[in-house]
Amino acid sequence: MPDLLFLGPKGTYSEIGAKRASDLLNCNCVLRPVSTISKIVETVNKNSELFGILPFENSIEGIVRQTIDSIYLSDVKIVAEIDIKIEHCLISKFNDISKIKHIVSHPQALAQCSRYILDNFDENIDLITEASTAKAAELLLKKDETFGAIASSVAAKDFELNILAKNIGDIKENKTRFVLVSKKEMNLGKKNRTSIAFNTKNEPGALLKILQILYKHNLNLSFLESRPSKKIFGEYNFFADIDCSSDEENLAFIEIKNECNYFKFLGSYPFLEKM
Repeated sequence: MPDLLFLGPKGTYSEIGAKRASDLLNCNCVLRPVSTISKIVETVNKNSELFGILPFENSIEGIVRQTIDSIYLSDVKIVAEIDIKIEHCLISKFNDISKIKHIVSHPQALAQCSRYILDNFDENIDLITEASTAKAAELLLKKDETFGAIASSVAAKDFELNILAKNIGDIKENKTRFVLVSKKEMNLGKKNRTSIAFNTKNEPGALLKILQILYKHNLNLSFLESRPSKKIFGEYNFFADIDCSSDEENLAFIEIKNECNYFKFLGSYPFLEKM
């Protein structure tokens, strides 16, 4: 039973993703919470027997920069992808919503439930930020009936708290794309997507040349993001997802390499579950 590392503590959406991935892979993984994304990647990078699951992109908030940067700086490969629906709940140690004067959660969760908060509480409601939705849920154990939290139903169950309202997010189609990473190449199913990173030459039309190569080979670019190279101010690395099953010797990738200062193959992998 391999260990599967997730962004802790227990009760986070990362744990929900880890449990779902373990079920879909039928591997009975031992789930281990880790404090940061970079620590997950660092640990997996040192041990080829470990997996990690990382939040990669949220449908509302966009890319998780720490995940992209950590993968880029390591030797881990993306070996699978899974989408997890984000359903925020209002939870409390008590059952009376009218007594709540303070709501605790991660800043993103508070922002994603702003309409619900506006419609159900007065202008004096005190919004308190925490490091994660699970930490917010745990905090309620030390608080009185005037405190509530926005967190997952899993967190409510883990900390034996009451769910006062379900799926309170302003946008109901809120989901996060998670990726599984490993030090070794793995075949976990039919590969649907390939991820690459590259740094183009500093000249007019450099990125256009890359896009034209993909077009020439009839490859669909489904994701493109730039991140500072952290070497030269104003220089950027590009991260791309291409809808294909491939390896580093793909003719298109060989052509892309020839047009770049740097090229890195990040993995070709299946969708374990796509929503």
